[in-house]
Amino acid sequence: MNLSQIEAFCSVADTGSVSEAARQLECNRTKLSMAIKALEKELDIELFVRSGNHLTLSEAGKAIYKDSQNLLVTAARIRQTCAQVSGDFNAEVWIARDDSLPDEMWHELSHKLNNRFPATAFNIVLASSGDLANLVATQQVDFAFGVDYERIDDPHITYQPLGKIRMMSVCSADHPLAKLRRVSDDELRNANQAVMVYLNEKDNPELQPFSLRHIGFSSFDYMLNTILEEEAWGVLPEPLIRHLLRKQKLAVIKHTYGLTQEDYCMFTAAGMAEHPGMSWLADKLNEYLFDF
Repeated sequence: MNLSQIEAFCSVADTGSVSEAARQLECNRTKLSMAIKALEKELDIELFVRSGNHLTLSEAGKAIYKDSQNLLVTAARIRQTCAQVSGDFNAEVWIARDDSLPDEMWHELSHKLNNRFPATAFNIVLASSGDLANLVATQQVDFAFGVDYERIDDPHITYQPLGKIRMMSVCSADHPLAKLRRVSDDELRNANQAVMVYLNEKDNPELQPFSLRHIGFSSFDYMLNTILEEEAWGVLPEPLIRHLLRKQKLAVIKHTYGLTQEDYCMFTAAGMAEHPGMSWLADKLNEYLFDF
C-alpha cells in the first residue's frame, strides 16, 4: 500500500468515476485503475461497487475512507513541514476573502501585511462566501476568510472562528416592508430578494433564496446596491451596512429571522503550516470583530 494508491482511492470515491478522477489528478486512466486494483488485491477486499462506469464505495470502502483521507492530510503536513525547514515554504500565499467586512479595512490590512512580511508575496482574491471552503479544499487558495455557511465535517479543511458577525435582513427605508410592524413569511416570500450565489457544487440550504422572486450575486456589495436601488430585500452583514442603518437609508425587516449570527472564520487546508502573516491577520480580524 502506498500514497499513490490511497490518493487514487479517495479521488475515485469523491468523483464516482475513474475517468473524472484521472482528469482531476492529471494522470492516465489505466494507471489509476491499476492502482485501485492493486490496493484491493493487497487488502484482499473490494473497495467499490461497480455499476457500468459509475463506482460507489462498498461497505469496506466506506469503513476505510476517512482513515485514507487522514493519511493524505498527514502526508501533506509532513511535506509542508519539510518545505518550511528548507526555507522554500510560502514564498507566495494565495488568500480568498468575501466582502462581509468593509473594503477599506481590507485595504489597510493588506498594506500592513505586505510591509510586515516583505519576504512573502500575498495574493488576495474576492470570492463568494459560499465558495470559500471549496477554494481551500481544492487547493485553489491557501487560506480564506469570511462568513462560514458550510459547517461540514471535512477532513481537508480546518475552520477557525475569529468572531461572530451579525447578519441582518434589510430593505431600503422607503420599501413597503420597512413600514410594517411585523413581517409575515408570506409577505417576505412575495417580495423580491437579493441573494448570495456561489459556484460550489454542494447544495447549501443556508444560501437558498427565501423569496419566490430573487436575483443572485456573488458579493454582498452587489446585493447591497440592488437593495438600495431597486425594491428588494436581502440578508447582509452588519459591518458592511452599519453606516447606512445610522443614516436611515436601510431598515431592518421586522421578521422572526431579521437578525441572526454567523461565525466569521479562517479556512485552512488541513496539514497546512500556518504562515506567521496569517496568524497576524487572524488576530487583527479577531480584534476588529470583538470591538465591533
